[in-house]
Amino acid sequence: MTTIDLKLTLQLKENEFFKVGDHIFTKNENLQPLENQVHFCGSCAIEAFKEYENLLSLEIMERWSKLTKALNQSTSCCAVWDDRKIIQELVDNKEHSVSWYVQNCRVC
Repeated sequence: MTTIDLKLTLQLKENEFFKVGDHIFTKNENLQPLENQVHFCGSCAIEAFKEYENLLSLEIMERWSKLTKALNQSTSCCAVWDDRKIIQELVDNKEHSVSWYVQNCRVC
């Protein structure tokens, strides 16, 4: 097997991604395997994250990912979350239990 090093140039529409440091979060799942600094993020979340782009860190993104998985596992599948409120709490470094987010960040 041969290893080939490639340099990729991607053109993404403004509403298809946001940046956190050197990392790109995009709704285009096909790009993820191409580069370890490209991460998948759902379309709805991209719009919310774009507003906070300059305040985000990889630590916040990791906390958001774990939190949303916990929220989705602890409630019914029809639950919709207020990503803006969740992101604001994480950016402000506020510590809450998962149940607090269920009570305060559920849209439906």
